[in-house]
Amino acid sequence: MLRPPIRRGAGFSLIELVITITLIAITMVVMVPAISKWTADAHVRAASESLATAIRLTQSTAVAGGRTSLFALTSATPPVVNSTPAQNASNWFAELNVLSGSDDTQAALGMILKSTEGTRHGVTIANGPALLCFNAMGRLTTLAAGSNSLGTACTAADTYYTVSRTNASRSFRVYVYAGGRVRMCDVAKTLSATNPDGC
Repeated sequence: MLRPPIRRGAGFSLIELVITITLIAITMVVMVPAISKWTADAHVRAASESLATAIRLTQSTAVAGGRTSLFALTSATPPVVNSTPAQNASNWFAELNVLSGSDDTQAALGMILKSTEGTRHGVTIANGPALLCFNAMGRLTTLAAGSNSLGTACTAADTYYTVSRTNASRSFRVYVYAGGRVRMCDVAKTLSATNPDGC
């Protein structure tokens, strides 16, 4: 009497399963540092873009409102009206300057913007001034500490902020020129016809 052939069940053998798990583990060990560096670079780029956008918004608000606007870095989390400007801080905010002789108050004017993106992205913002002041033409202007609402001096000179993060392979600069131009660039690249995003 003939017996029907025995069919093996579908699935993986133990050896196949062990080999697959081993290959996945090796791939993860190789990929995790690369993914970590890529993520850190993405955080630096996002924070740099947000910083540049915030500076441009402060500038355009000065032009639209016909009065001086103030952009400041701060350590306050979150920034509030009249937060203290601080160099090398990771958060930022912007306000309109109270006109001398007016009955306006900073609390009544409120804030143009506030952000904790630097802290959220874990970046360091270095080199630039604690305070930028934009006049009604959108240009940097010089104000003494006693002439603006935040009590910190600002100057009309070309400047830049360097945005970086531990474990990131890239850092960016946000340039702010006295004439009003705001530009973000990659520190690792040299500005040229082939690298328009270089510094």
